Amino acid sequence: MRRVGRGVCRFDSCLLTFTMVVTFTMGINRETSSRSRAALTVASLGLATDALVYGMAVPVLPKIATEHGSRPLGVGLMFAVYAAALVAATPAAGLWVDRQGNRRPLLAGVAGLAAATALFAFARDPSLLILARALQGAAAGIVWTAGLALVAATHGPTERGKAMGIALSTFAVGTLLGPPLGGLLAGWFDPRVPFLLACALALADGAVRWFLVPADTGPAVRGGIREVRGRPGLGLMALLTATGAALIAFMEPILPLHLFTTENAGTGEIGLVFGAAGVAAAIAPSLAGYALARFSPGVVAGTGCVIAAVALLLLGGPLDGVVASAAGLALVTGGASLVLTPTVTVMSQIAESRQPPVYGAVYAVYTLAYTGGLAVAPFGAGWAMQGFGFDGAARTAAAVAALLTVLVVAWGRRRPARPPADPVETAAGKSSGANLS
Repeated sequence: MRRVGRGVCRFDSCLLTFTMVVTFTMGINRETSSRSRAALTVASLGLATDALVYGMAVPVLPKIATEHGSRPLGVGLMFAVYAAALVAATPAAGLWVDRQGNRRPLLAGVAGLAAATALFAFARDPSLLILARALQGAAAGIVWTAGLALVAATHGPTERGKAMGIALSTFAVGTLLGPPLGGLLAGWFDPRVPFLLACALALADGAVRWFLVPADTGPAVRGGIREVRGRPGLGLMALLTATGAALIAFMEPILPLHLFTTENAGTGEIGLVFGAAGVAAAIAPSLAGYALARFSPGVVAGTGCVIAAVALLLLGGPLDGVVASAAGLALVTGGASLVLTPTVTVMSQIAESRQPPVYGAVYAVYTLAYTGGLAVAPFGAGWAMQGFGFDGAARTAAAVAALLTVLVVAWGRRRPARPPADPVETAAGKSSGANLS
């Protein structure tokens, strides 16, 4: 166990070092203030930790639950309660952020995550495991909302796209590393060791937040999500966000089944296929951030829709074999990331369309839309595959992505292009509605 403890400390240090290196070197110029860099480090580390802990639980939690008397329905409930708690906590998190700033919500979120992982490691009762899963979901809703709001509040319009791309890239890295790390640690040591590591990561993340999160991140406002209801562009941004998340999740339940039956692929090969998608998810947001400095959000998001649609058509047609499927899935994931990064940037413009800005409420909407896409897509994919087969399901998803491209183009033509808002004007409350064109 001493060796495990030393490994935990090293992993904590490596994750923090990686996040800080990414934050300080990937597209953030020398003129960016230390306050902005600290905020981006906190948000990136928070999203990476959340994704890593979530992924570590996927291969391990069912084993622990069944060992202590849970039936398949109970295990399913344990996974479903995560999304339910996230959805329930997100609106309250947005209101909290707008009223009291980001510091308290971020600290509360990491405290909830640490408590959840400790329960996973030591609880024996299935009901306590369900409680831990609910805590984990609520903590994720708080961290996503407060973390993205913190980045938006501390970066000007010219740097915001790159900053959001970096934050989403670190989330993708956590998603990529979590499942294999959890599975390996459980196999080498004990099923509870991954959660001990996760708890240590949460505590280390909490220490970083304690020292780096600014105490004052904007004026207090009231109204919550109701404050942003009806703002121009919000509905389309929520739709884009949900669709981008759905594109990522759509293939998760059906591509493995397709490869099992047509290619006789094993679980290791399936893992490599989704690992390729994880690499694409880690790279694409930063590329989208750079693209946003040169092209409008509508162009970047529309390009992502086209890439995803073409890749889905190829997966439902000429692409055969494990390697080709991995390449196709990586293209779908990369296209989805090109959709999601502009939306998270335009959301900040919507928050600033009236003063004082309501970052918490807007990013609560973003988190809810993202969660909705992740939740709906697997059911839709299963239904489509059962009715039309794998090829038909992939073509159906391609049609949805193509339709979204048309919506993005139509929106861009409806709204006149305007130059990026001046940071001084934005702070003074002179900037107007969000612009996707």
